[in-house]
Amino acid sequence: MSKTIRQAVIADALPIIAFLKQADLSTEGVYGSIDRFLVVENEEGDIIGTLGIETRGKVGLLRSLVVTPSFSTEELFALFQESLKLAKEKEIERLYLITNRQASLQFFHLLGFSESSFVDDLAGFVHAQKLSTVDNCMVMKLEM
Repeated sequence: MSKTIRQAVIADALPIIAFLKQADLSTEGVYGSIDRFLVVENEEGDIIGTLGIETRGKVGLLRSLVVTPSFSTEELFALFQESLKLAKEKEIERLYLITNRQASLQFFHLLGFSESSFVDDLAGFVHAQKLSTVDNCMVMKLEM
């Protein structure tokens, strides 16, 4: 089955919000950052994955990663690769992610991320503040 990764447009906001709600994730800020979201669609045009970048100046935070169970590791890698391209296009200098899954650390290392601490760069990010209270969360950073 063919899947397409593309940059979201304003018409994608409601479908992205619905997709995030199904995964019980926050939809706060989706409209304001829709041009920094990627969507993955199947052949029928249904959203089967999304990944966004929340920004503050030249700093970005990956957010709202949701994919269907049928996603392969290779497809997930391609989605992250596209998000890194998008971050460069948006002139982001430092990109962060926050995860509580130890098993995903090797994957993020392959993408060039390294462990970091919760830094002042993240203080203005609503999603970072919420995640900072979750047990076993790790901050990872990539210098673009």
